[in-house]
Amino acid sequence: MSSHPPPQPPLQLLFMGTGTSTGLPLTPCLTLSNPYPEAFSDMVPLLRATSESDSPMAHIKGTWNPQGQFPNNIPCPCCRSAVDQDVPEGWKNKRGNTGVLVRKQNEQTGGYKNLLVDVGKTFREQAARFFPKWGVKTIDAVLLTHGHADAYFGLDDLREWCIRQGRAIPVYLNQETYEKVCEAFPYMVDKTKASGGGDVPQLIWKIIKDDDQLEIEGIDVKVLAVHHGIYFHTIQPTSTPTTTSPSERLEPEPLICLGFMFDSSIIYISDVSSIPEPTWQRMLDRQPRQRPISSSAKMILPTPIDTPISTPSNEEVQTQDQLPILIIDALWPLRPHASHFSLKQALLAALRLKPKYTYLIGSTHPTTHFMWEEICLALRPEGENGKREHPDRVQSDWLVKRVIDRIYNERSQKERGIKERWNLENKDGIVRPAWDGLVLQTTLDGEGEVERLDLSTRGLVY
Repeated sequence: MSSHPPPQPPLQLLFMGTGTSTGLPLTPCLTLSNPYPEAFSDMVPLLRATSESDSPMAHIKGTWNPQGQFPNNIPCPCCRSAVDQDVPEGWKNKRGNTGVLVRKQNEQTGGYKNLLVDVGKTFREQAARFFPKWGVKTIDAVLLTHGHADAYFGLDDLREWCIRQGRAIPVYLNQETYEKVCEAFPYMVDKTKASGGGDVPQLIWKIIKDDDQLEIEGIDVKVLAVHHGIYFHTIQPTSTPTTTSPSERLEPEPLICLGFMFDSSIIYISDVSSIPEPTWQRMLDRQPRQRPISSSAKMILPTPIDTPISTPSNEEVQTQDQLPILIIDALWPLRPHASHFSLKQALLAALRLKPKYTYLIGSTHPTTHFMWEEICLALRPEGENGKREHPDRVQSDWLVKRVIDRIYNERSQKERGIKERWNLENKDGIVRPAWDGLVLQTTLDGEGEVERLDLSTRGLVY
């Protein structure tokens, strides 16, 4: 008799948002409130659509024309593409705050339970845009990654879901994020602070640890704690202050953001600047939990006293199948950032995990979706970029060349370039930019395409 567990139903992941905390497009770009930032020109140059232009594609619709009508006169290519109907798939540059909905079909009922990861500032509009197309009718549980506005400022918009469903929604979060929620929305955690006259979302706060592993709505969730920049906090002196020992000092501390592994098949890391080694080991160990997971967790409302703690598995890392999907933060193609991975860091992480598919999220302007596609195509052995006509093509070629020179082919004395390493270590791995409305689905045998384009959508346009 085989000791392998029975195959799990496929897991679906629906992208609610793939942008940064601001979302895109940015209104100041659309209103020409300030000149095009000079720093952006190092990433994406401006190309004028004039009769003197040497660009073979500068005259086609969708390019920048400073003397043209709106939106052609918008210099930021990403924000212009988001609103210019002449740009093919320009709507993919409309990016909400990063967030996903994860669901698995119940084998008995055929229905879905929906696990929402992050409820940011753009949650309400993104839900209205996508849920009717996806057929999402319930929100059964929420996971929060960290205590920033783009992760939890939409919590108040869960009120109508609680009313329609006739029950409270459990929200899983760590202690630090819970404290941020208490500061921002005191009436959600303490009903005596509600002013009355309006509905309040009924939420059950469930505090989780940074190394937890638990089951939520039939989905195995392993918590992956990563760093998302640093912040400074005050340290009080342990002795009487002197001239050489100040009364207090500021100490740096990493901001913890939670990534997650779902059913040992999808790793999702939305905001990351570095990954601690213990988290690497948790990601590399994808053996499923063998013992049942208790579903009798105590509800925490309104304070997290006596919170249940689940114990992470201590199983040894064994030979295992290839990770199907990695979804990871990549803010810019060329520049580093204090709080987010760049393209280079995201690819180095993918080289260590060796997933079949890597999806990049969290990108910001001025890089367009088309440019990101071309950057990813250039990583393939044959270099499949530069074969499509597009309004962004000339700028994209300029950017891709710099990515190849500075990122893909850059070598050190000890290591090969990223492209050479990729073709040696993860040749069959595919890298793509994600987009709002995209649906992924795991396959039972780990083979085949994971994009469900029949379910993916640009959403309602209104």
